[in-house]
Amino acid sequence: MANTNLVDQRRRVMMLAAAARWKAQPPTAATTAISPSQQARFDARRASLIHAGELRMQGRLPVFIERKIGPTLDWIAAPPTEAARAAGRPVARIVVSADPKVEPIGFATGFLISPSVLLTNWHVFPDIASARGTGANFLHEAGDRGVARGITFELDPDTLFHSDESLDYAIVAVRPTAPTGELLSPLNFLSINASASKILPGMPMLMVEYPDGGAKRYATSNCKLLELRDDGFLRYETDTSEGSSGSPCFSEAWEVCALHHASIPRVRGDDVLNKDGSVWTPGEPDDDIDWIANEGIRISFVVKAMSAVTPVNPVGRRLLDELLEGTIDPADDVSKLTTQGAAEAAPKVGSTVAPPAPQSFMGANMAVTMNFSGPVTIYVGGAPSTSAAFATVTPTSASANEKSLRFDPDYDNREGYDPEFLGEGISVPLPMVAAARESEMVKESGQILILKYHHFSLAVNASRRIQMWSAVNVDYDSAKRMVSGRQFFGTDRWIGDPRIPAKFQLADVDVYGPAGQFDRGHIVRREDNAWGNTASEVEFANADTFHWTNCTPQHAAFNRENAGGKYAGVVGIWGGFEGHIQKNLQTDDTRACILAGPVLAADDPKEDFGTGLVQYPETFWKVVAVASQDAGGVRSLRTYGFLLSQKDVIARFGVEFASGEYARYQVPLAQISAATGVVFDAALMNADTLGNAVAEAPAV
Repeated sequence: MANTNLVDQRRRVMMLAAAARWKAQPPTAATTAISPSQQARFDARRASLIHAGELRMQGRLPVFIERKIGPTLDWIAAPPTEAARAAGRPVARIVVSADPKVEPIGFATGFLISPSVLLTNWHVFPDIASARGTGANFLHEAGDRGVARGITFELDPDTLFHSDESLDYAIVAVRPTAPTGELLSPLNFLSINASASKILPGMPMLMVEYPDGGAKRYATSNCKLLELRDDGFLRYETDTSEGSSGSPCFSEAWEVCALHHASIPRVRGDDVLNKDGSVWTPGEPDDDIDWIANEGIRISFVVKAMSAVTPVNPVGRRLLDELLEGTIDPADDVSKLTTQGAAEAAPKVGSTVAPPAPQSFMGANMAVTMNFSGPVTIYVGGAPSTSAAFATVTPTSASANEKSLRFDPDYDNREGYDPEFLGEGISVPLPMVAAARESEMVKESGQILILKYHHFSLAVNASRRIQMWSAVNVDYDSAKRMVSGRQFFGTDRWIGDPRIPAKFQLADVDVYGPAGQFDRGHIVRREDNAWGNTASEVEFANADTFHWTNCTPQHAAFNRENAGGKYAGVVGIWGGFEGHIQKNLQTDDTRACILAGPVLAADDPKEDFGTGLVQYPETFWKVVAVASQDAGGVRSLRTYGFLLSQKDVIARFGVEFASGEYARYQVPLAQISAATGVVFDAALMNADTLGNAVAEAPAV
């Protein structure tokens, strides 16, 4: 059961941290101004949703795939009462006990972000023990007969729980049935997504909260967004009070933009000031404090951080997977449907479901296009009511959902890269980092942190938020590749590595989502890593390559061996070279050690894709280490180093190893080291097939 005194202490810690951020970087005209790129992304997203609504009114386009309350997608000038009510329905008062015989005592707020998962603050629930026995009290709100007691559901942290102090968020499962017998499902939930373009400074920031642990309150006037920050926080003017921690913050469209966590007091030095200028001391009423703004966590950053969570509990893992599958930006679905056309996007529900009459984009009823893996009850529109249309659909086998990638939850026992993999005394040591660039790296206890995965290891450049280098053991022996293909592995799904903070990992929200020209480019190739002695080892090794730590922004015509579409006929240099290596490893000795990474140059291009400047690499390097056998049967190490540039992604190349068409990109390992700051062991340098030859650098 939660200790409310401890919650209050942690809340004050967050309050002072917010004040420190304000003091270190108060809003300025520069930080609160809307950049042209921000405005363009916001306008494009808004136009996409409005266009979809117009097509729907003409009967030319169904509503895109959604499992969301209707009002979260309604682009309207001011929220109507019904939209506010629907948005507030999944918002709960967090109470100290779920026992129906005990009078609920509220101390915080939370809200459902999936049918069974609630989001609130870390300072509300810092650990699993603090959430046990507590409850989520919904519908405690004023009505015609006074304030309703509401319905309380017990939280279930033993099924799913995760909290993050740096972003001050916590997620916890909620039991599906209240002790008094009511079901959780009719309350619906608030969808969240990774879009960074939901709101702009100066726009209204709306809230639904339970201030002072009392009845639900809607804050919809005298409230506006002040500043969007690149560190995951935002600032706004909206009335809050104790008990508001964990409240959802909305745009005018009632789309969740942030998780409220702290109010910012005026400070002088290290002292918090009262409204009369005197120094506030703990124990005095908070009402006396001179509050200057509120601070919340950007929901796009929360989505990104949650993607790095890997619950050990299988049920919790399933609940989180379901939650993350629903975090796709609705504008992305609109874009897909509008490009595919209405015929392709026609509803696939059974013939027993009558299509709704055309309505405005803000209407309550929606046509639905979904794939199902079992009998499903579809609620059309917002929170179910007596007027909500619904139907039960039994799917055919053709509409069954694909499974998604399954990740090994045990990060402690991954073996990582093996320098002795080639055998017979041949060693290929891990690379190091030049002393001049060590300060850029993610470290642990003062040492560069080497993250181990199945068959490979890597080190992350913290300042650039992508890897500095990786090293993988590759074996193309067909006997070790007994399983393959999407049917076995499941649908691609990228996740964060929970061993390092999400702020050190570039993800969809940072670049890959808004920058359509970039692929999520593997450095350790999935085909190279998908081998093992058992089917599970192959499956986990394949999935491990889908961590953001192994991903870099790569142009499609550079990354893909056969890009297709507008790049039809173009062989991507990186993808083609990877395929080239694979073909050579499928004959004779099937093993190799491959070291690779981006060239993280100081003059790499920078672009703001919505969460701050991202500096992306233009050049990539790869070192292939193999054991070569001479006429006498003696095996010795041979290394081949390559620098490949994204700048030229048009030329077509053949595939032949030795180095064939890729000879123009082969350079001495010393040149790669000079360009990257990555240092190779003397054994690799001595085995370099170019040795100390002077190679012409590729055009960059």
